[in-house]
Amino acid sequence: MAAAVNASGIDTAAVPSPSLQRETAPRSDALVITEQALRDHRFFAWDIVTRMPGIDLMQLGHPRYSQDDRAEFATRGYDDAMWPALDSSAYADLSRGKVFWVRFEMVCPTTSDTSGMGEADLHIFSQGAIEVYLNGRMVDRIGSLPAPEIAGPYHTASFSPRRTVRLHFLYDGRPEIIAIRAVYAPDRDFNRGGSDLLKFDLSSSAVTENIRELEGNALLLYGMFTGINLLIMLLAIAILSWGGRDKGWPQLAVFSFALALVAITNTVMKVAADLPLAAMEKIGYVNDLAYPLSILFLVLVLRAMFGDGDRRGTWFFIGLTAVMIGLNFLNYYFPGTSGKYGSWMTLIYFFEVVRQAWNAMRKKVPGGWLIAVGSLVFVCGGVLLEQAYNYSGQEMPFLLRTIMRLTVYLSMPVTIAVYMALRSVHANRLLARQRDELDIEVNERTAELRVEKQRSDDLLHNILPEEVANELKAKGSAEAELIEHVTVLFTDFKGFTAMSEQLSPKELVRDIHECFSAFDGICGKYGIEKIKTIGDAYMAAGGLPTPNTTHATDVVRAALEMRDFIAEGKARKVAAGLPYFEIRIGVHTGPVVAGIVGVKKFQYDIWGDTVNTASRMESSGEVGQVNISEATYALVKDEADLTFSPRGKVQAKGKGEMEMYFVSNNNPIT
Repeated sequence: MAAAVNASGIDTAAVPSPSLQRETAPRSDALVITEQALRDHRFFAWDIVTRMPGIDLMQLGHPRYSQDDRAEFATRGYDDAMWPALDSSAYADLSRGKVFWVRFEMVCPTTSDTSGMGEADLHIFSQGAIEVYLNGRMVDRIGSLPAPEIAGPYHTASFSPRRTVRLHFLYDGRPEIIAIRAVYAPDRDFNRGGSDLLKFDLSSSAVTENIRELEGNALLLYGMFTGINLLIMLLAIAILSWGGRDKGWPQLAVFSFALALVAITNTVMKVAADLPLAAMEKIGYVNDLAYPLSILFLVLVLRAMFGDGDRRGTWFFIGLTAVMIGLNFLNYYFPGTSGKYGSWMTLIYFFEVVRQAWNAMRKKVPGGWLIAVGSLVFVCGGVLLEQAYNYSGQEMPFLLRTIMRLTVYLSMPVTIAVYMALRSVHANRLLARQRDELDIEVNERTAELRVEKQRSDDLLHNILPEEVANELKAKGSAEAELIEHVTVLFTDFKGFTAMSEQLSPKELVRDIHECFSAFDGICGKYGIEKIKTIGDAYMAAGGLPTPNTTHATDVVRAALEMRDFIAEGKARKVAAGLPYFEIRIGVHTGPVVAGIVGVKKFQYDIWGDTVNTASRMESSGEVGQVNISEATYALVKDEADLTFSPRGKVQAKGKGEMEMYFVSNNNPIT
């Protein structure tokens, strides 16, 4: 019996004729399962599954099939002895679009200890509409089929390279029945190279985990191949855009892109992409187009690098590529066509790769040894290794397959890119130096201009709000605008005149600078715009130049922080026996007109009755308090962290009696 290889790329040992130590229990139809029956390929035994990493049920499961469609075909008691065996030649007898059944019978030993036994994974590699039954019970469905014995449409499932179904066996000494109900409607794309249209593997659950790990590693490799080749393509395009004159860069860009496309399409076909079969067929078209183009441009880039201007040779390889592409697409209608001739045709390309590398070494081309090494690795580690296993009929071990993939996808793109990069550097060194010197000079002057411009912008933004400054730079002027909801803050120090008599002007200015700098930081924290200072008075506003809905809360909290800052300073100075500031703060909310006026010494300012009312809130307040108007109170009264003390109606100069409130936070500084 020949060796079997499962679809995950794991080698399986040669399978001897199975033999049981004793006869198993009889079936319901009194058939006795004996060693002779096993030798007659009537059944397969569980010990084959446990001894091997996986078995191909289509080869070792002795399947039988029927093109009738009855529900009883799934049961254990049904006798399928009269069903014909299903082999590759029987596929031609299956009617396209008609439901058929395939049955596998497996003998499991009867044992009291079934730990680690009794379950296995069925791997389904076929596409279309399939139902899986174990001992008469449906365990999975792929796509949809009409009910047995009922004519109706079927619907194929989306593409998946491998579906896994967990089977739980009974171990009661009777044959276990795996029944497959399916429709023979394969897509041409999934029959390339004469591969089996019906493919089922059975393996232990531990092997399934190993398969998934190997598949994950393979996908990581394909992702790395794609990324590196795309980077090489971008490098080639970048060098061309920078004025690279080497003729090999365009061919290298196309070569790397084609290899990346091969890796991408292979990746999509190896993952559960959940794409329609028609979409997977189109991806197969791309793969069949990308591979011939990749080896064509591999030859073209080598010929361009080493000055081989023989146009007849170039046209020969272009024509050969067209033939290969034609055979690939012809393979959809005549399976096995490209596999029969494609490997011989690709050897012509690889011979040309070796010839170009040998010429480079013979002519002592600087850096030619890189191409020689890359070609040697490519041909020996990739081409010859793959061909050797193809002709041997054995599955390549995962480690060797990894080496083969690395050499095929990376050896030539990387060595060619490195060689051409070194050659470009060598040929353009003087020009690069001159460009570098010019770039340094330009960069220095640009940096100086940038610094000066940044200084100007910083100064302008320090004077004006950023939006107004940008408008002024763009238009040369900034129009004043009415803003309906703005909260204005005024502060004033008590006894400032008396303090000015106790301190020198320098000390007085230093203390004011310290306070106003802290106020600036608080305003920045809450997104409040500082308007101006007039002597010892500080004016700011929230909700401009860009309106917002939190301006009242922001300004009140900023006012409380300003009050607390002055209170802390007072405590320190009292302890040191120094003069100190005390502060009154007033806040009011209403409409203002904001903007800049004049053409020199620009200043952003606000006007309107709201400004005057905010000033009256400050002058009508008390030392150490934040006095707010009724309009502001209405906007902030629901803030949980604020406490309000109604003052009733208070006489305000020029305004008459107004409702006022003292506001404080819940943890005031005293």
